[in-house]
Amino acid sequence: MVDACKGGCPFQEALDLLGRRYSLSVLWALQQRSPRRFTDIKHDLGVNPVTLSQRLTELQEAGVITRQAFDEVPPRVEYALTEKGHDLLPLLEGLEQWADKYDHGAAPAAPTPPASPVATVRGTPPTSPTRG
Repeated sequence: MVDACKGGCPFQEALDLLGRRYSLSVLWALQQRSPRRFTDIKHDLGVNPVTLSQRLTELQEAGVITRQAFDEVPPRVEYALTEKGHDLLPLLEGLEQWADKYDHGAAPAAPTPPASPVATVRGTPPTSPTRG
């Protein structure tokens, strides 16, 4: 496998981009509603503005999203998916189905307490002592 990737696997660059924190979340947010303003994305994802700015710039440079600045006061900038970005949506949907199938993202279930050895031997539930 390592030899086959000498010079770079065909998907490694995509994994490097999409594997960065919040990259997929930004794409998911733009898939839900587009175009979106920076503050809307920041609010919905709860991400640090510096991190969000970096991710948006990287996704824009990769041709996955567009950035449109309007000559207004206060400044307004909107982001939207490009055709290349829309082509990633089936992958996001596949990841969502996989996560749902294997219950990733759900809180772990509380462990079941072990049965009392007395109850197991006698076949009856343990009783608490009564106080008189």
